[in-house]
Amino acid sequence: MAPTKQELSLLISPVVPESIQHNYRVLSSLHSLTAFLLGLTAGILALQSAQGFVFYFLGTIFVSGLFHLLLIVLGSGGDGGAAGSFFPGSSGGEIEGIDMDGKIQVSEREKKSGRRVIRRKGAWRDVWFGGGVFSEALSGFVLGWAGVGGVLR
Repeated sequence: MAPTKQELSLLISPVVPESIQHNYRVLSSLHSLTAFLLGLTAGILALQSAQGFVFYFLGTIFVSGLFHLLLIVLGSGGDGGAAGSFFPGSSGGEIEGIDMDGKIQVSEREKKSGRRVIRRKGAWRDVWFGGGVFSEALSGFVLGWAGVGGVLR
């Protein structure tokens, strides 16, 4: 029986569970700390209701964009598909552009630079939405927002 694309992907570039857990912990810590600081800022600015949540979502998008830009894009030679080097993505580690013979399609940019960038399907979602953006980080935001807003009033 021939291996599936996901099995081939994991043979070519294995996903180490401990490394993935570490990457998620770092991402979660970044989002939690940022959310709390955004909450403190929203409290100081006396933002109320929808304005505060819009501030949180815009701040989270900004921080996720910076994280993606600085740590992933610039750290991998400028190719935006490098999130697959750090996160497994939504397809369980399947590499994009792999054929059933186990060959990975290489872009012209990768040929010139000599660097291979791992593109896993859906890995960018882990960077933008992973790390508790809508759960634990949101609760930290509300805690900082209500705490500082209550003290200042």
